[in-house]
Amino acid sequence: MVDLNDSEILQMIGRAGRPQFDDTGVAVILTRSDKLQKYENIAAGKQALESRLHQQLAEHINAEIGLGTITDLESAKKWLCSTFFYVRCGSNPGHYGIASHNGAMEETVEEKCITVIESLKREGLVQDVGGRLQNTAYGNATARYCVRLQTMSRILNTPGDAKLKDIVSFSLDVLMQ
Repeated sequence: MVDLNDSEILQMIGRAGRPQFDDTGVAVILTRSDKLQKYENIAAGKQALESRLHQQLAEHINAEIGLGTITDLESAKKWLCSTFFYVRCGSNPGHYGIASHNGAMEETVEEKCITVIESLKREGLVQDVGGRLQNTAYGNATARYCVRLQTMSRILNTPGDAKLKDIVSFSLDVLMQ
């Protein structure tokens, strides 16, 4: 058995009893007695939940570029400021490595957006067309098939004359990450 993380538990609880389909909803959590208090706190909203968006920010920004939500640095910053990640950074900046001085949040948002956009461009997933960010075919494939940036980078950098053993070795390396 494997425990689900806190956000997955809350996501499933939130899906129980959708107003457009049901009048009530029930979520049942089966666990060992030593973890009962943890799950009661999660269900009651007593346990703070931290964002994990920053761990896959490049993939999310790439997808938002493909959707047209993000078209430039300013729209990327606006999008990031609308996320749960931004809310949690304001409540618990130390958890995300953000300094406590005034303006630190804005600096962090801009820095993260610039870093991600530049890395997406460098990897060939995004291009600037007339001042507007757009996905390349690789960027579209990355978003469509939920491929991690690091994995797509390794795929794109695999030599055309790679042998089967090299490709299998690469695939095993990716799986072990």
